[in-house]
Amino acid sequence: MILKFGSKGGDVITLQQQLKKLGFKGANGKEIVVDGNFGASTEYAVITFQKQKGLVADGKAGDKTRAALLNQNIDKLLKDSDYKAAAQRLHVPELTIRVFGAVEGSDVGFLKNGKPKILFERHRMYAYLRLKKGSVYANKMAVERPNIVNRKPGGYQGDEAEYVRLELAKQIDIDCALMSASWGQFQIMGENWEDLGYSSVQEFVAQQFANESYQLEAFIRFIEWKSGTVGDKKVKLIDALQASNWEAVFTLYNGPTYKKLGYQAKFQKEWDHLEPLYSETKAA
Repeated sequence: MILKFGSKGGDVITLQQQLKKLGFKGANGKEIVVDGNFGASTEYAVITFQKQKGLVADGKAGDKTRAALLNQNIDKLLKDSDYKAAAQRLHVPELTIRVFGAVEGSDVGFLKNGKPKILFERHRMYAYLRLKKGSVYANKMAVERPNIVNRKPGGYQGDEAEYVRLELAKQIDIDCALMSASWGQFQIMGENWEDLGYSSVQEFVAQQFANESYQLEAFIRFIEWKSGTVGDKKVKLIDALQASNWEAVFTLYNGPTYKKLGYQAKFQKEWDHLEPLYSETKAA
């Protein structure tokens, strides 16, 4: 559960108590009122705490911020400085990179079990099995295990349950299975490993397990590499991003059905939340 501006209830009270105990105050320098209402004062205190810990300072209290409040290990988590460096490398506003991070993985690169967040795509598993072992074998697996191998996307179970699907796919073919999942906070598909400069899909996956900074590195490489046709024109994703050509950006990143999937609305919602905090923070 992510607590943010507008949240109310007992969890907000706990958060306010923790911040107050640690000495964090609101924007006006006054004590935080423990009232269960996540307002501007609480948001300011959260951002101040996140900055002190080097976390992504977005004013939201999710699993990462809560772990830091409890003094748990946060070494594997994305740092505020990672976003700044990514923005400089891609020559785009820091706000843009932060919004992608918020939309793609809800600011989370790892599940509670310590494994990177994934989504297994059964239709990609079918495609790679067909390429590697032929149509007869791929069709046979599709009949026997339709939730793991299928011509159509779907069958998603979310979070930890996606690893059950992945393990079943690995029993059929390890490489095909790893390539058929999207990985980490930015949900980069394993199938892109070679184009992104990794020596193998196994190396790509190992880095996704290592930390969120490596997950961000995969995202940056994807932005630098990806290109495609949008509106009958050949477009590079990095050029579209730098020009704020959002139709091209969303099409290249999420496919032509991004509007049906609600991606544009999700992106706009996160943009509206983060813009007051980072609209003036530009890449060098």
